[in-house]
Amino acid sequence: MSKYICGAVVDIGVERESQEDYVQYREFGDNLFCVVADGAGSQKGFPQPAVIAVSDILETLTEIYEENEELFLQNPEFFIKRAMLSANRVLGGFKMGNEERYYGYAASVTCCLFCQDGIFYMGHTGNTRLYILRNSALTQITRDQTKAAELLNEGKIDLETYHVHPDRLVITDGLGILLKPHIQILHGKLKENDIVLMSTDGLHYAVQPDAMATIILESKDCIYNFSL
Repeated sequence: MSKYICGAVVDIGVERESQEDYVQYREFGDNLFCVVADGAGSQKGFPQPAVIAVSDILETLTEIYEENEELFLQNPEFFIKRAMLSANRVLGGFKMGNEERYYGYAASVTCCLFCQDGIFYMGHTGNTRLYILRNSALTQITRDQTKAAELLNEGKIDLETYHVHPDRLVITDGLGILLKPHIQILHGKLKENDIVLMSTDGLHYAVQPDAMATIILESKDCIYNFSL
């Protein structure tokens, strides 16, 4: 596996005044880095927290890659976590600089470096998600960090209830929320014909996994799917 094809789209959704989702990608040599973020607390006319977080993550990783490509590719998990923690400090700086204006600034972020031979390295915090579609089944790789997820893990609600529970929107971890956020870091290997889906809650809380898998599988290709 030597080539990745990616497509991306954001949509402001219904009854929203501002776009709080942000997606970007960057190539590091033959490797592809993708990141999705869902901001919170943004105000019209001011910097958007998801954009701030993603921009800082990309800037940090690009600087490290350009300084020492070999070191970066030998330790991607370490540097992805470092970049996400840097973005957390930046969002914290906004809040400290003007608490009244930036009080609610936060972002859920999922990012992934796709390397040669199908190896991937993921960093995640909040309730954005990364799925792998394999053999027609869509599997969630990330763990939601929400109050409703805690109830689900404790067996107090079931999965069906989780998707409509009001606390699914209450983030317990993420960038700009805690001084030391918990960053879920993992790596794995993709198989031939695997498809990776990275999303914000505007998609995965509205569309069930089986339906998302069907939409992807019935589309002409990945690029076409993003135009639907």
